[in-house]
Amino acid sequence: MSKRVSTVLAVCALACILVLGMAYGGSGKSDKKAKLAVEVPDESNRKFTPQPVDFSSLHLSDIGTPTTLTGFWDYQVNGGACQMIRVNPANGNIHVIMMVADDSTAQSASRRTAYAYSTTGGTSWNNFSNVRVPTRRSGYPFLDLGKGPIAGAAIIANHSVITGSLLQSTAFVDFPEGAGAFSELPPPPTIVTPGADEPIWPPVAGASDGSIIMGPGRQAAGTSHITRTTDFTSWSAWVNFPGTDQGSARNVAIANTTGRVAVVENAAGLNMVESTNSGASWPTTPFVIFPPAYPVGSDSFTVTNGDDAVYNGNNVLVALEATAIGTTTDQAVIYFWSAATGIRRAVAHDTTKFIRSLNRNQGFHATLGYPVIGTTGDSIVIVFQAFQRDTSAAGFNYSDLWYTASSNGGVTWTPARNLTSTPAVDERYPSISKWNQRGFANIVWQEKLDPGSTVQDGRPVTRASQKFLRFLVDFRTTDVREEGKIANSYKLSQNYPNPFNPSTKIVYAVPAKSDVKLTVYNMVGQKVATLVDGVREAGSYEAEFFAPNLASGVYYYTLKAGSFTSTKKMLLMK
Repeated sequence: MSKRVSTVLAVCALACILVLGMAYGGSGKSDKKAKLAVEVPDESNRKFTPQPVDFSSLHLSDIGTPTTLTGFWDYQVNGGACQMIRVNPANGNIHVIMMVADDSTAQSASRRTAYAYSTTGGTSWNNFSNVRVPTRRSGYPFLDLGKGPIAGAAIIANHSVITGSLLQSTAFVDFPEGAGAFSELPPPPTIVTPGADEPIWPPVAGASDGSIIMGPGRQAAGTSHITRTTDFTSWSAWVNFPGTDQGSARNVAIANTTGRVAVVENAAGLNMVESTNSGASWPTTPFVIFPPAYPVGSDSFTVTNGDDAVYNGNNVLVALEATAIGTTTDQAVIYFWSAATGIRRAVAHDTTKFIRSLNRNQGFHATLGYPVIGTTGDSIVIVFQAFQRDTSAAGFNYSDLWYTASSNGGVTWTPARNLTSTPAVDERYPSISKWNQRGFANIVWQEKLDPGSTVQDGRPVTRASQKFLRFLVDFRTTDVREEGKIANSYKLSQNYPNPFNPSTKIVYAVPAKSDVKLTVYNMVGQKVATLVDGVREAGSYEAEFFAPNLASGVYYYTLKAGSFTSTKKMLLMK
């Protein structure tokens, strides 16, 4: 058969699968023919109508916007990194997922993947009346967007029970973008006797030719595998991840627009294989990114739970969590790797910012870790979680979200900056979009009032929710400067200079110890920066707003301190 005829048939098959078939439904039975396709719903009733969820009973922080995804499952990733948000570069639409459990008394059995979609930059969300992908037991989802003939389509992969008790990797496609109805693809072939060990943690990547790549790990057999579908009716035979001797749930799959696909595996160090033909073939020997023991002076570090990767052009960029071997404290740090830079330390364990050890064990967590990596223009952003000194009554530490950035390809990194700084609110499992608008980063995370996990730590059952935030990335190599002086009343002064380009200073005062938030908004009310967020002693302070990547125009800054609120206007002129 000629290549041209094969291509035509493949396109026809794709059209039939994604347009003419039966919409994905909820029986949970294994009917492959019925679930190969999706009938596009009436978008006039479903596409742009946000479904509100009452979050008032959760008493969550005001950092970020709720995505409407909420449930009782509170352990979002089995190692590796969360892949739960993607922004479409073509139109700015945002896709998010979250693993939830709808039944607080049967969390495992009611575990599902929830999905939401925003066409408004994250200010409002459509969850399509709480769509679940699929509507049967499933878990540990990964999200990517399709390319080529399915550009913008949300692709979700997770493991789910298809027949009996067999967990298998499964994939679902929502086409066209924003339809809110997912077509279930047939599962890949089983490897062993049904009910035994299968690849069940499936990172997913949408390749440039429109194909889908999954690279899941097996738990007991100690291997990881790669498979691919080009026609959405069948998968290629599993390719054993070459040269490794341990399986892992901690895999990452990424793809770019020029046919490159990479799978990174966290097992016996960090290893990678890369295909240059959209996953049609793979090398026989993996590349070692981070060895099992990486020497640093008299210490050695080993990669632990979290790792993530992104393409910048044809270059793979990797972030990973590592801890010192053989110490009484975890000595956790964040490393960066690229072929150009080699291994670089992006975040040191600064004891002025991070605790040295957890107050008590919190399953599979270091004091800082689970890094995720994305690009913003030609620059790089790494977001990670770090436990704080404040604890709950049961002694579990709360976690905040932090970030670091590089504007020179990862050679140097900014100081780690706290994004959330929310005492008594637990923020974990960050996920970052691989592509972000220049100068900004789009992230989601899990938020709870009660630290510690119901699933891993035996904590009381509490509801978790997902938050979204787009923040302005600060590329300065020094932190925001503040100077304290005596103050007798609350006050917010006019910024100076004004107009400004690209930085200005804002002076404010608090007469007593207060929770202080100083936030900057654009003309339409979208938050563009949080300059201060935390407790301040009585005094007068000066904060600097640095806006090299914002457009000229009017901006507003608001001070909230105790019961005091004040807003002023400033002008950025470039």
